[in-house]
Amino acid sequence: MPRTPALIPLALLMLGVACSEPDATETPDGGTLDADAEADVGPLPTARTTDCDALMPSYCALPWPSNLYLKEDAAQQTGYALDFGDSSLPKSRQDHIAPDAYRRLDGYGPGSPIITLFPDIDVSQMAGEDSIERSLEDEDRQIFLLRVADQGVEHVPYWAELDSQAPSSDKQVLYIRPAVILELDSRYIVAMRNLTTTGGQPIAPSAAFEAYRSGQAADDPELAWRQERFDEIFALLQDQGVAPEELTLAWDFHTSSSQALHGPARSMVSDALHAIEETPVEFTIDILTVNTPEEHPHIALDILGTFTVPSFVTRSERAPAEGYLLNRNDDGTISQQGTHQSTFWLRIPHSALDGTPHGLVKYGHGMLGSGEEVTYGSNHVAKIAHEKHLIFFATTFAGFSQRDIPLAGYALQHATYFEELVDRMHQGLVDYAVLTRAMRDGLTEIAELADYNLQVNPEELYYMGISQGGIYGVSFLALTPDVERAHLGVPGANYAMLLERSANFATYFTFLKLGYPDRVDQELAIAAIQLLWDSVDPISYLRHIDQEPFYPGDKRALFAPAKGDYQVAVVTNEIAARTDIGIPLMRPYDSEREPWGVPTAEYPRAGSGVVLYDFGNPWPAPGPQPPEDELGDPHTLPRRLTEHQEQMVHFWRTGEIIDVCQGGPCVFGRD
Repeated sequence: MPRTPALIPLALLMLGVACSEPDATETPDGGTLDADAEADVGPLPTARTTDCDALMPSYCALPWPSNLYLKEDAAQQTGYALDFGDSSLPKSRQDHIAPDAYRRLDGYGPGSPIITLFPDIDVSQMAGEDSIERSLEDEDRQIFLLRVADQGVEHVPYWAELDSQAPSSDKQVLYIRPAVILELDSRYIVAMRNLTTTGGQPIAPSAAFEAYRSGQAADDPELAWRQERFDEIFALLQDQGVAPEELTLAWDFHTSSSQALHGPARSMVSDALHAIEETPVEFTIDILTVNTPEEHPHIALDILGTFTVPSFVTRSERAPAEGYLLNRNDDGTISQQGTHQSTFWLRIPHSALDGTPHGLVKYGHGMLGSGEEVTYGSNHVAKIAHEKHLIFFATTFAGFSQRDIPLAGYALQHATYFEELVDRMHQGLVDYAVLTRAMRDGLTEIAELADYNLQVNPEELYYMGISQGGIYGVSFLALTPDVERAHLGVPGANYAMLLERSANFATYFTFLKLGYPDRVDQELAIAAIQLLWDSVDPISYLRHIDQEPFYPGDKRALFAPAKGDYQVAVVTNEIAARTDIGIPLMRPYDSEREPWGVPTAEYPRAGSGVVLYDFGNPWPAPGPQPPEDELGDPHTLPRRLTEHQEQMVHFWRTGEIIDVCQGGPCVFGRD
């Protein structure tokens, strides 16, 4: 277990020093210290000397995210590198989470949960998920979340919530959830004051924080190097009306840069698209099924095959299940490692056989599934394809597919191996981008299709993602130069937040508990893997659709969540909208609640937006747990609505979100 560093008074270090009258040197507290004694003590450290943060000694990595692990590094865009120690991150039954992969980051990701632990803390006066306004408006608020910007200090809205699955109060972490997406390459301060227990007793600061607050940490070899940083924090808080003596805990952290988070994926996609310009993608048809209208009313040709993709991953030698790591050079850059074959599915409707130009739609599948989902039954995709003159195609999202389930189960038990999943997800995004470009430029050149008189309209290239496909559709839309309009069905962002609120996670949580029996370690393990996940998670890409696009153009996304969704928390879409990055809630949003501080827009809207679909489910109770009600999961229902399908296709072709709900909230029956 971690320990609290001893707060050793400087006088004790001076015992036994010969009494003489050397030159005097000023001490940090304004006193004097003789030169001989200073020589005996030696210089105080200027960087971390312990793997654990003494601010909250019950668990090594608390509070999270901590400035303890920000190592100054002038080579990084933020000026920092993340520098966890060998025992800083939680220990599974096997070993501590290895720190190596995190050292490539130059700060914490925008999906990082803010985690503290105060047993039996009273949260009754704190801003909640349904009272976010209190985080800014209450004069006596107990928590402050501040961003330190060039133009001054900004107050950031948030809510506080306790872990609802903790076995006891001493294992019940307190989350501080930013109600907006955190800015990249930014410094944040978290301050907590006048905290009490549920019995009304004051919660005392830790010995280390009291030392920083009083200035005595300057005398402690393990704490001294952060005293100046904390002095600055206290001064900034004082300017905001928060006196040091009120504080139970305060600290800061710095978020990562876009270069550190997105640089690898961006370079891989760019290199892959350049590579297929020189060596075009090769399609191989394995199965071509021809359907008459009687055999299938919508789809004429069902095609299964493979295509060549530039590969940027190599087989991991350390992973016990099949896993891959990015092919990194000695200087940290990523280079192509040959090619590999990926499977694709292609659905060509009867309407395409008369030579009418058809648009193309890249389909994104659900959680840990495969591209084969685009072919399931005579589903809505087939009907849309035939009636709207669209050809659908899909491939499997490498890194989070059926094939990756064994590694996912193992990585949840030993989170070091989550790097293999995230690295392969990078390759999955490359596969998506390559297949999309290749279908646009080469579908009609496939020899086996030469007799079918197919014509592609290259100006119509869209994306449709459902569930996991809706989630990662944000990342794909930001990373590809070829698609400008995407439909995101029942989407969300920030897996560290989504997992706890998802009914899907119950199965995978079993694996996490096998590896990390302690509840707090489980929460910290999720926080740790999210740091790597942020490099592909939409939480870090949402602002790159409209506000800070990677490519010139006019990218837009139609978000279509389902109220009360059991699997993907709608509240994460509201966080994205509240961030004011060009993704407002379409009004009227809901008859029961109006999320605080969220931009809204009216129909018709030329741009991105969130349309909430309501099938009678109530809003979930606030807190990190899956919804509970008797109606059943509405997760699959929006995609089946004719009205929503019309809205989606209109959006693809015009970039405009239209009202299909007769001027009111989008409320529909379940038939």
